[in-house]
Amino acid sequence: MGLVILVAIFLLPFGSGSSTLYGTVSPMIKNLGTTQSSGSTATLTYDYTWIIAFILLVIAGVVGIFPLGSGVLGMVGMAMITISPFLIYPNGPYTLSTGAGFYTAWVASAVALVASRWHGKKATPLPASVTTTPTTPLSLFPL
Repeated sequence: MGLVILVAIFLLPFGSGSSTLYGTVSPMIKNLGTTQSSGSTATLTYDYTWIIAFILLVIAGVVGIFPLGSGVLGMVGMAMITISPFLIYPNGPYTLSTGAGFYTAWVASAVALVASRWHGKKATPLPASVTTTPTTPLSLFPL
């Protein structure tokens, strides 16, 4: 599932346009200094939220062989992307536009999380039974 998450954020269109998530976050990273000096805390918070979510999704894609880690990181990253326009700009200029990459990343994260239930089950060995037999004590100092 990790490869699917990586494909969703680097190759598939994430928004209503043809831009990928990397294409959306890359200008945010490049212009972070300008945004910080502008004094707009809402824009800065929005950019930081998307950058952190992008980093979480990249890590989720890289650790794809561990379904629990990939699923949890992917779900947290996608939740940050989904909720941030509504929390930071409730009536503002940013709205959530979704594309194929958005839905693919959500589904891949959910599938990885569900797959961790089956991946984590291991057979437990039966408990060993130990029996002891009484022996006669040896005397170290015979009388």
